[in-house]
Amino acid sequence: MSEESLKTQVKAVLERHIGRGMSITAESLADMFGYEDDRPIRKAIEELIDNGFPVCSVTEPPAGYFFPASVDEAKIYSKSLQKRAARIFLRRRYIIRNTARFYEAAKQLRLAV
Repeated sequence: MSEESLKTQVKAVLERHIGRGMSITAESLADMFGYEDDRPIRKAIEELIDNGFPVCSVTEPPAGYFFPASVDEAKIYSKSLQKRAARIFLRRRYIIRNTARFYEAAKQLRLAV
């Protein structure tokens, strides 16, 4: 199946999954379209978003993707993205700091031996 065809079919399914309570997992979509893994589905969803479709997702049950049932529901999803982004940037800061500390400690240990 072509990427464009998959994107069209994923969009058609998501149009029947309106609202957080009706979310569908990427794994379920992959099974539906005969894919062994969900990477092509996630790519199609990313392209749908890039092309202007308001695809939301949740990781808590019922986990999956959906079109928002209202502007308020989209705003809730947007806030969750903002919180997730803040945690990612904090983790980025920690990994840089912790890596520097780790290699500095290893360097000092080599000098002590």
